[in-house]
Amino acid sequence: MNARDHIDKVGILAAAFAALCCLGISAVLSLVSAIGLGFLIHDAVLSPLLVISLLVTLWGLYSGWKQHRRPAAFILGAIAALALAVFSFVHQSRPLAFISIGVLIAASATNVILLRKVHDR
Repeated sequence: MNARDHIDKVGILAAAFAALCCLGISAVLSLVSAIGLGFLIHDAVLSPLLVISLLVTLWGLYSGWKQHRRPAAFILGAIAALALAVFSFVHQSRPLAFISIGVLIAASATNVILLRKVHDR
């Protein structure tokens, strides 16, 4: 597997960070402020960061789909990405946002498993 196969993981990390900041998780907000990145806490920065990181995640999952030809990981990731955006900005819900992050991680894990099957052939 090459580095391009891991783009979705980078997107998930950035999306999880942005969502946790948007939801006001105090540990994340404290850490961001402590390292001098307090400007990231504003919705004007977090909204585009979340959208861009979710697009990067979907791009990575789509790239995996093109290689292994199974749409399950991409479809699961697309649903979770939409849900994370909705539950972070439109209708804030911490439990549902956490579930969405978990589903994104599951989609990425599914993508890795399917890619490994292709590369092992």
